[in-house]
Amino acid sequence: MAGIYIHIPFCRKKCTYCDFHFSTTFASYRTALLNQLRQEFQARIHELTAPIESIYFGGGTPSLLSPEELGSLLEGPKQYTGNQTVEITLEVNPEDLTETNLSAWQALGINRLSIGVQTMNDELLAWMNRNHRAADTRKGLNLLQQYAFLVSIDLIFGVPQQTEADVEELLALIDTYPIAHVSAYALTQEPQTLLHHRVKTGKEPQLNDEQQVAHYHLVEQALSTQGFEHYEVSNYAKPGKRAVHNGNYWKGKAYLGLGPGAHSFDGKSRRRWNVSNNAQYLKQQDWYEEEMLSADNQWNELWLTGLRTQHGVPMERIDALGGFRTDEQRMLEALIKQEKIHVQHNGYCLAQDHWLAADGISMQLFRAG
Repeated sequence: MAGIYIHIPFCRKKCTYCDFHFSTTFASYRTALLNQLRQEFQARIHELTAPIESIYFGGGTPSLLSPEELGSLLEGPKQYTGNQTVEITLEVNPEDLTETNLSAWQALGINRLSIGVQTMNDELLAWMNRNHRAADTRKGLNLLQQYAFLVSIDLIFGVPQQTEADVEELLALIDTYPIAHVSAYALTQEPQTLLHHRVKTGKEPQLNDEQQVAHYHLVEQALSTQGFEHYEVSNYAKPGKRAVHNGNYWKGKAYLGLGPGAHSFDGKSRRRWNVSNNAQYLKQQDWYEEEMLSADNQWNELWLTGLRTQHGVPMERIDALGGFRTDEQRMLEALIKQEKIHVQHNGYCLAQDHWLAADGISMQLFRAG
């Protein structure tokens, strides 16, 4: 099965920590870019050789599009879903959760909302340069109880000046409303962000690793108590409510990325990416650049993504890439002896108390080629 990712590179404001591709000044070319997105879909749909299982509107802030604009972008992909119900996700900011929008989104067939709540502390929201406040989140979640969307929220922990009480207030919110999925991210200092500049110039302290670990365990424990499965390092779901689209990324399935800055993968060895520049995207003739992943690159990605998840790294994919080399087998045995990796009936998974170190452990099994 395959997924379609549609990148909407528009935002009202620039968040302090964000390094995704977007623009806050887009009125003059908004319609032209959406037209270009539709043209790209028509030009590239042949790249997907499996039925569409998920459609994901990411950004940027796709919820600032009108229902008519969203509907026009959905027309093409819906023609390839057949009669099956597919997961259609819209990333949403809390201030866009209005009765008019919710009714229109539901009528369009959007069935999953990923809401950028981040925190319930208004001072931290202002520090993040978010456009909403905690009252907007509560108002929107109250409205959502009248609709049938699967609700996912994003939260950020390990923020400077954030206390455990702030995190606990957010976790209590999750227990109050019908939220089925949570993506919980530690704040990271990415290059070319306002946060990076502030830290570099001494206007903000370095991020506190101990604080982030403490917050991570607080989130993990509270969500477990509330009945969530911790199925990926940063993702939690009520039983049966895991994210189909993102889950397929981690499983190495095919997906088609549309829009400036979007990436695509054929499920085997071919990666493609679009230019991360709106003006250049509007002039695009050749839609993407591409690379072919070597067998060693595929091996490394298998461990990097697989060890971040509950299902781990399946033996059939290990065998398909030639199995373990002698030095890799020794390293694996050492990690098993250290109880960092567990043997499953169909492969290997990372011990959950080592999930915070997933990337570093997976790198010990990387190939240099």
